[in-house]
Order: sequence, then structure tokens, then C-alpha cells
Amino acid sequence: MRRQFKDSGLEMKLETKNWPGPKAGSRILVAGGSGGIGREVVQQAIENGLEVAVMDLPEPNQRHRVSEVQYIDFDARDPSSIRSATDELTSRWNSLDAFVYLCGYPILPRKPLEETELHAWQELMAVNLTSAHLLCSQLLPVLKRADDPSIVTVASSLAYQVMPGMGAYAASKGGLISLTKALAAEYAPQIRVNAVAPGAVETDFLAGGTGRESIENDRSWFDNLKDKYVANIPLGRTATPADIAGPIFFLCGSSARYMTGQVLHLNGGRLTP
Repeated sequence: MRRQFKDSGLEMKLETKNWPGPKAGSRILVAGGSGGIGREVVQQAIENGLEVAVMDLPEPNQRHRVSEVQYIDFDARDPSSIRSATDELTSRWNSLDAFVYLCGYPILPRKPLEETELHAWQELMAVNLTSAHLLCSQLLPVLKRADDPSIVTVASSLAYQVMPGMGAYAASKGGLISLTKALAAEYAPQIRVNAVAPGAVETDFLAGGTGRESIENDRSWFDNLKDKYVANIPLGRTATPADIAGPIFFLCGSSARYMTGQVLHLNGGRLTP
């Protein structure tokens, strides 16, 4: 939007900008960037002049490919794959302004913790939590070379308000929040580290995630309780990916320069901790 003013016969022009994120030309990496929220983050980053790289599984990377983006295939379950992916990124970029961590999936169909097999628990923790630690550690050198670097992790309101049958996922996201706060304390003052904690978002996550071999492709578990769920949301709806992308970019941008170790709750008012 451009506003015009007149002062002593001279016309002055003032541009107002709505973009909350990093300045044009900044470099952003989105791990899990081919999922539903990730694609929205990528699109908004491109539209606002950022250089974008995405790390995700090969199948969703191929399916959702955008010409302006650099794609790096990786498997968040595998430490060697994470190392290869970060080595590839650092061979392309010598600095990184923003890192958005979006990796994560739930175990579906839902099941109580006593029925959650150890291998399923360990795989989920590897993707949802351990990969965040490994990625942040291995990206630290290129983040430190940026002028105002920022990390944003994407947790979940389920870390605060656990839903029966989603205990493993809730535990992983609770761990991610604690990891975020620990990184914020250890990386300060050079790197800011914050989190967002969304409620339900209308993406493929509700059917198990994007690109995983064991994906259920069945979101009936959520659809069956959606009316009751939404009835407890003061804003009267579930979230869209754009509802999550905006706060992510705010935390990456200079307007949040005095924020670190914080969690922004994005749930329409359903949970106000």
C-alpha cells in the first residue's frame, strides 16, 4: 500500500509493508517444506524475494517441486541422511538467515501408549525430535555467519493439551518445545530460537503426514470429532496453513528481534496457557 501526503506543497510518499519476515535476499531453509504448512511457507518466501531451500522426503519433494526452490532429499529418521543433507546445503550456501523446522507426523490410527510398539515410538521420536537437534547442531556454522539468524520450530498445542491416543506425538512435541528453549539459551545472543504451537491445521497431517510409506490417507478420526473440536474454538474454525506461516515469518523477521525461547500459540483461542 502506498500513502501520499502533502507538506508545504511538496508531495511525500510513504510505503507501508505488511510483510513480517526477513528482508528480500535472505536465505531460508524449510525442513519438511513439502508438507502442507511448508508449501505455504515456501510460497510466501518466494513471493517476498527470499532464497529458499527445502529438505524433505524424495516423493513429496518431487510432487510439489517449485522451480525457484533448491530441493534436498533427506530422511529425518536417519542421522547419516541428515548429515548428507546439511553437507549439501552448506556446500551451496555459506550463510543461512532463517531455519524453519517442520518435520513431524502422528501415529495413526490413534492408540493408547500401552499399545504403542517400541519401534513406532522410536521412529516417531527420531523424526519429530531427534532430527531437530541434529539439524540445528549441523546448521550452526552457517547460521552464525548470518547477520540476524533465527530458528523457528513447529510444535503443537497437543504438547499442552494432550488428546487420548496421541500420547507419543504429544510427548515428541513437548520435547521439541523444551529443546527450543534450551537452544535459545545456548545460542543467545547470536541466534534467536522460538516455536509456534498450532492446533489442528487443514493439511495432509490429519491423515498421517506427507510422503511416508505407512501413511493412512484417512482423516476420519479427526472428521468424526471435528464439530466438537471446533465448538471449543472461540474463532470458530480450524487453522489454514496461512494462519501458521504468518507467525513463523514474524519470528524469523526483525520485528521479533527481542524474542527468543518463546512459544506462540496458534489455536484460535482453544488453548490459552
